[in-house]
Amino acid sequence: MATVRANGVDFRVNRYRVGDAADTDGRPVLVFLHGLGIVDHSGLSFTLGMPLASDADAILYALRGHGHSEIVPSGYRVDDHVADLVALLDALEVAEPVHLVGCSFGGVVATATALAHRDRVASLFFVDPLLPLEGWPARVLPTLEVAAVALSKDWTVDDIMAGLGLTSRRKAQAVAERGQALLLGTTLLDDLRSEPALAAEDFGRIDCPVTAVFGTASEMYATAGPLQTMVPQTSLHTIDGADHLQVFGHAPEIERLIREHLGLPLPERITGWEAQPQSSVAAFRFEA
Repeated sequence: MATVRANGVDFRVNRYRVGDAADTDGRPVLVFLHGLGIVDHSGLSFTLGMPLASDADAILYALRGHGHSEIVPSGYRVDDHVADLVALLDALEVAEPVHLVGCSFGGVVATATALAHRDRVASLFFVDPLLPLEGWPARVLPTLEVAAVALSKDWTVDDIMAGLGLTSRRKAQAVAERGQALLLGTTLLDDLRSEPALAAEDFGRIDCPVTAVFGTASEMYATAGPLQTMVPQTSLHTIDGADHLQVFGHAPEIERLIREHLGLPLPERITGWEAQPQSSVAAFRFEA
């Protein structure tokens, strides 16, 4: 784990690649973009970044204000996150087009990056993504606003542990303090409230390969059909019965789909797991 300064902000970055940098030439570069709130890149690092490092150069970082990246008072618009990503790639000396893995809110950032910097993006892989369709901020604002109100009042570590299902008092304290700093001490919420949506013709300008995974019980699932209509080359997959959070518990399935998306070999641990009856990913296509 390293701290990298880009676009005037210090970012906490994990980069996984097997062998020396010189030996990884020609391998695809994967960049993971996580969601908003108390999450960061650490979970994705263990479940997807490290397993994929045998065949790819996997880069994961905490968005500004999240995890152990710097909490700055302003600059939480989508355009700011896009500028952060491009500057971070420059700081890491990644010149070739990258494959973006947009998870939740990361889907918004990945989409905007693919449109604003087409030469820097080789493909898009979405994991239960939030997409910048009409009214998209309303899908995340209520949860963040409720958290902001709760953190603006008196709270105890026990409250945080119970509310988030945490067992570590130290982690609960840290999460609450960072949540306060992000939600109450920055322009994040105001920036979200003022974000515009993209039009269908904007999505239509995406010309790179796209794969998207949705949970059928997730609130994001309603956007799967419109995505495929606007971006016809999209390959869609579902995880039956999974809500938004449960989707990310299907890491072996998601890793398999990323590998197929990139044309990477499937390790035995993936093919063996896939053969089990609990595998629930299905490819599908919406018909107009």
